[in-house]
Amino acid sequence: MENTSSSSSDSQLSLTLQRNEGNIDIPRTPNEPNEANRLRTVQACGACRERKAKCDGNRPKCATCKRLNRVCAYTGSKLDKQRLQLQSLQRKVHIYEKLLGEIIPQVAVNENISIENVFKKHFQQSPEIFSDLLTSEHLSKLHIPTPSSRISLGHIFFESTSEGAKSLRPILKEPPIQVNSIEYWTKLVPNDTASHLLSFYFTWENPTWNLIDQRTFLRDLESHGGESCSHLLVHVLLFFGISFSYRLNQIADRREEKVLGQKLYDEIQPLWENDKGRRDLPTIQSGILLGLLSCTFGLDRLGTQFIMNGAKSYSQQGLHIPQDGGSDDQKDLSSSELSREMVSWAIFDVQALASQVYRKVSPWPNPPPLNCSLEQAEQLDKNDEWSPYPFEGPTSRPNYYTTLQYRSALASIVNEIASFSLDLGEKSMTPHDLDYCRQIHQRLVYWKANLPRSVMPESNTTPHILCLHFYYQATLISLATLITTKSDPALDSDKFEVGQPDFEEVKDQAMETIGSLILLFKHRHGWKSIPIVMLHYFCLGGVHATSRLDANDLKWTLVLESCVVGLWHMSLGWGRLCKAFLRTIELVLKSNDPDPNLIPTKVAAIFKHLNSDLWSETDITSLSADYVVQRVTRKVDASAVSAQTLEALIRAMENL
Repeated sequence: MENTSSSSSDSQLSLTLQRNEGNIDIPRTPNEPNEANRLRTVQACGACRERKAKCDGNRPKCATCKRLNRVCAYTGSKLDKQRLQLQSLQRKVHIYEKLLGEIIPQVAVNENISIENVFKKHFQQSPEIFSDLLTSEHLSKLHIPTPSSRISLGHIFFESTSEGAKSLRPILKEPPIQVNSIEYWTKLVPNDTASHLLSFYFTWENPTWNLIDQRTFLRDLESHGGESCSHLLVHVLLFFGISFSYRLNQIADRREEKVLGQKLYDEIQPLWENDKGRRDLPTIQSGILLGLLSCTFGLDRLGTQFIMNGAKSYSQQGLHIPQDGGSDDQKDLSSSELSREMVSWAIFDVQALASQVYRKVSPWPNPPPLNCSLEQAEQLDKNDEWSPYPFEGPTSRPNYYTTLQYRSALASIVNEIASFSLDLGEKSMTPHDLDYCRQIHQRLVYWKANLPRSVMPESNTTPHILCLHFYYQATLISLATLITTKSDPALDSDKFEVGQPDFEEVKDQAMETIGSLILLFKHRHGWKSIPIVMLHYFCLGGVHATSRLDANDLKWTLVLESCVVGLWHMSLGWGRLCKAFLRTIELVLKSNDPDPNLIPTKVAAIFKHLNSDLWSETDITSLSADYVVQRVTRKVDASAVSAQTLEALIRAMENL
C-alpha cells in the first residue's frame, strides 16, 4: 500500500511540473478490466461445470440453464466443504466428550452400570451424530478411556466433573510431581499412581520436617541413582502417600487404597530386612519413617526405637557436618549443603519430638549446625509456592527455609526440656531446677516474640506453619506441666510476684491456643489430608476439651467435634493409634460425666460406631504404647492433671 501511494504521488508531481512548463496534458483513462475478466465467474453451477459450458453464476438459476430449461444447482467450494466438515467434527467431539464425561464417573462408581442406557439417552437427543457409531460396533466392545488406576489424580479429576460432585474447588489436571520411570523401583504401581502418591507425600507430610530433600530424591529416582533414593525408600513414601489418598465423593471408601497399601507393606518388610544393615541416607530416612508408621500402629516402643536408632546412626556418621568443615555467614551455601542442613534438622527434630512425647533418651544431645543465614533463607523462599494438592488453590508462600530458621531453634529447646525431664526422673525440683525452667520459659517467650509475620498463622496458614505453632504451644504445656507437677509449692510461692509467670495460666492459655489452631486448620484445609503429627495435637486438644464443655461457651464443643472427626478421618488411612486416641477421648469424656446435650451429634455417632464395629479386644492387647496422655481428673479443678501412658490409661479405664 505504501508503494502504490508513493507512485501515485510521484505521478501527480510530474504532471504538475509539466503544466508549469507549458506542456499539454494528455487525458488518460483508468485501466478497464477486459471483457473476459468481467464475465468470469467465481463458481459455476453443477450442470455447466459438467458440460464445461460458460456460466454467468447467477442464482438461483444461471442464464444458460434458463435458456435450456434445465435444473440449475450449485455445490459448495472445496473451502466450504472443509469448513462444514470441521464444524461437523467439532460438534461430534463436543457431544462425545459430554457422553464420556457421564459414562466414566458412573462406571467408576458402579461397574455394572449399563452403558447402553446412557448411550440411548444421548442418541435420542442427537440421532444423526450417533448413527455411524451404532452401526459400526456393539457398545460392549467400545473402548472407554479411563484412568489407568483408580488411585490417581485422573480418577479424582473425573469424579470432580461428574454429576453430583460435592467438591466445587477446581482439581489439578496433572500432579505437581511427575514420575516417568517408577517401573525401575517397583512393579506395584504405574507412573500416574506414583506421581499422585508422591505428590500427596511432598505436599502434606514432608514440609513439616523436610525429612526428604525433594529435588535430590526425584533426581535419583529418575536417573536410577542410589545416593538419595532406594527401593525401600520409594516403597515407604508410596505407602505414606496411600495414607493421604482418598475418593473425592466417597472419602470412607478406601478399598483400593487398602489393597495397594497391603501390597506395599508386604514388599517393605523384606526390603527392610535386606537394607537395615546399611548406613546410607535412604536407609536411615526409611527407618525413621517406618518408626513413625509403627507409632501409628500403636507400637510406639518399636517405633521410637526405629526413630532413635536412625538419628543415632546419622549423628555418629557425621552426615550432618558440612563437607567443607563449615561455612561462615557471608558465604552462600550450595544446593547440596542446603539440602543436607534441612534433612539434618528434620532428623534432629523428629527425635526431639519423640523424646518429648514418648519420654525416650535423646541419642543426639547437641543440635546440628545451621549455616543458612536468615537473609539467604528469605531469598530462597521468594519463588516457592504451596497449594493443597489435589486442588488448584489457594496458593500460599510456604517459606520453607525461613521456617527452618525458627523451627530449628524451637527443636533445640524441645530436646533440652526432654533431656532435663528424663534426668529429673521422679525427683522433685530444686530451686536451681526451677530457675532453670523459668529461663527456658523466657527463651520460649522470646522465640515467639521474634517470629516474622511470614510464619505467623494470622498471615500464613499452610499446614507446616500451623504445625510449627502447635509445636510451640505443646512445648509450653510440656514445660508448664513439668513445673507444676515437679516443683515444691513452697519454692514456687513467688510465682505471683511481678515478672514471675503463673504456669497454670501458661498451660491454660496454651491449651486455648491449641483449640483455636485446630479450628483454624479445619477451616482452611478440612480433614481430607492431614500430616501425621496432627494425631498428637488431636489427642491433646480432644482430651482437654472433655473437661471444658460449657453451654455458655461452645468453643470447646467445636474443638471436641473437630478432634474426634479429624481422628476419624485419619483412622481411614493410618493405623491403630487413631482408634486408640478416639477410645481415650471417649473414656475420659465418660469419666468427666458431662451433660449429654453438650456432646456433639457427630461425636456420639463416631463413638457408637467405634464401639460396635471397630474397637476390639485385639486393639487393647496389641497396644504397646508409651505415649503420654495428660488428662484432667476433676471438673472442679481443671488444673489437676495426671499423666499416664496411653496403654496404661486405656487398659485401666477399659477394666472399669
